[in-house]
Amino acid sequence: MDSLKSYLNQGVSFLQESWSELAKVHYPSPKETMQATIVVIALTFIMALWLGLIDLGATRVVRALLS
Repeated sequence: MDSLKSYLNQGVSFLQESWSELAKVHYPSPKETMQATIVVIALTFIMALWLGLIDLGATRVVRALLS
């Protein structure tokens, strides 16, 4: 019986602590979300260009070595 009370107390404590932590969460505004989205898209585009250039260079090196 004591172990059941212990589990219930732990469960209640966990829920109280979880609720307390959720109150601390900062949810971004729509403006912040849009800014972050633009940054992610821009960085993705830059990385795609960079990797494309690296791939093009590596392809030319391999073709030069094989011919």
